[in-house]
Amino acid sequence: MIQRIQSVYLLISGISMALVSFKILVYEIGVIKYFASDDIQLFVLTIVIMVLSLLAFAMFKSRLLQMKFIRLALVLNLVISIRLILLYFQFGAQLSISAILFVVFSIIALIMAFRGVLKDEQLIRSADRIR
Repeated sequence: MIQRIQSVYLLISGISMALVSFKILVYEIGVIKYFASDDIQLFVLTIVIMVLSLLAFAMFKSRLLQMKFIRLALVLNLVISIRLILLYFQFGAQLSISAILFVVFSIIALIMAFRGVLKDEQLIRSADRIR
């Protein structure tokens, strides 16, 4: 399970979203500081991405389902990025650099995990062709 490099990438994605969900300041408007738990939409999105990453980590035997979970987590990560950009432009929110970095780390880790799962799937299909 942990022998595959994409498992490490999925864990990195899950941990970074857990940190964004519970520990890291996401943005501030004026003097009010907002964590992800203060913004219910952002909190739900980060929790769903964290759960999808950890589910994909656990689904190491079903590569096709794993790729679907990773794709969905990537789309939701992009939704979070767009939401943060809209907060910046509409309300003049000061975005936390650490929150942005963790979201970017999660996106990069998910892309690398998807590529690893895809390579595994191609390897299995080529081995089946040889038989």
